[in-house]
Amino acid sequence: MAYLVRRPSGRFDIRESVTTPDGPRSRTLATFRAALTPEVLEEAQRRASRRFERVRLEARAAELGVPVIERREDRAARALLATLRSGALIDPLLVSLLKQILDELPAAPTPALLAEVANWVGADEVKRGAALRDLLRLSDRIVRSRRGGRTRPHVPFPRFRSRRGRAV
Repeated sequence: MAYLVRRPSGRFDIRESVTTPDGPRSRTLATFRAALTPEVLEEAQRRASRRFERVRLEARAAELGVPVIERREDRAARALLATLRSGALIDPLLVSLLKQILDELPAAPTPALLAEVANWVGADEVKRGAALRDLLRLSDRIVRSRRGGRTRPHVPFPRFRSRRGRAV
C-alpha cells in the first residue's frame, strides 16, 4: 500500500513497501513539492505494484498540512473565476457559450458565509499571503493601541553576579 513521506527541503514522496528476497524495501512512486495534484496521484498509481488508495493518501496529506488539489477541472474553474473577478473582459461570444454550458450543469446555492469570500477563490498564494500579513499588522496595531492593557516591564538581559555578590 502507498504512503506519504515528508522529505527535506519541502519535498514529499509517495512511496510503497515491497517485499524482496533481502527483506522489505521502500520505493518511490512519485515526488512533488507544494501541493498534491491529480497528476502526481495518477503517476504514483501508474507506477504502483500493489493496492493504491487515493483517499488514504489525501487524508495523510491533510494531516501533514499539504494542500490537496482535488480535480483539474476545479483548478480551471477557479482560474476563470479569478480572471473574471479581477475585471478582465472576455469575448461576448465566449460568454454566451459559457452561460449555455454552465446552465446545463448541476449547481448548488452559494452559502451566505462563502459569498463574502468569493473574491478569494482562485487568488494566488502571493495575494493571499499579502492579505494575511496586512491583517496581522492590523491586529498588532489594534492590540498596541489599547490603553490600560497589561504589559510586562522591560527587563534587560538578566544581571550576572560575581562570586563576591556584587552586581556586574
